Amino acid sequence: MALPQPAVSAASIAHAPPGFKFRPTDEEIILHYLRPRTVNAPLPSSFIVDVDVLSHNPWELLPEGSMEKYFFSQRVLKWPLGNHWNRAAGDGHWKTSGKDVPIFCGRVNGGEPLMIGSKKTLVFYHGKSDFGENIEWVMQEYSLVGAGLTPYRVMRPSGSNHFGESSSAAVAITEKNDNTSEALNNNAKFPILLNPDKSWIVSHIYKKRNHMPQVIAQFYNSAEGGQVPFYNFLEQGNSRGVRK
Repeated sequence: MALPQPAVSAASIAHAPPGFKFRPTDEEIILHYLRPRTVNAPLPSSFIVDVDVLSHNPWELLPEGSMEKYFFSQRVLKWPLGNHWNRAAGDGHWKTSGKDVPIFCGRVNGGEPLMIGSKKTLVFYHGKSDFGENIEWVMQEYSLVGAGLTPYRVMRPSGSNHFGESSSAAVAITEKNDNTSEALNNNAKFPILLNPDKSWIVSHIYKKRNHMPQVIAQFYNSAEGGQVPFYNFLEQGNSRGVRK
């Protein structure tokens, strides 16, 4: 069953207007960003950029004043013949935390929802594996699984051969089409089916925040003249108290 194709605007958005927050859903990240990126197809915006996450400490990746950012990156196997991804990065390593969360797309043609991706949470530890210190940096790693790895339909100009690493395979597919020669002569566009490269991921990196506000005890004089403790949970107010 074919997955819905993302709509791509003519102009790629590079800068957000004031007050804009990039808050894509898990499904949108998989369908509109990760799947197209795995076959080098056009993207709906340029908010997610390519970065080698493993070459940096997480705090080096975020622009000044930012608390979070999304990146495209490619995973690398820890051993050439193994099936575990390398997690060493910068001066430490990323360690998985909790269970993977499946990502589903909406019903396609009235059918059942399809699992298209997976979201894994990792925490950054400063230092060598198993002996590092948790320094409160978190990465949510989005990857393609299940239906997300089905061939992706890409429109390519017939007069070009920009198929990336899948060039020879893509050309072989088109040569089997009886109408290919006619399309080449007319310089038209025709669809190509490419298999997504599952090494590509989207990394959502952010600094963990302390959501529990510090409780500050303050005092003010009651009508009877006694002192009653007042707790300012918003960390605001006059430390000398408020006279009633």
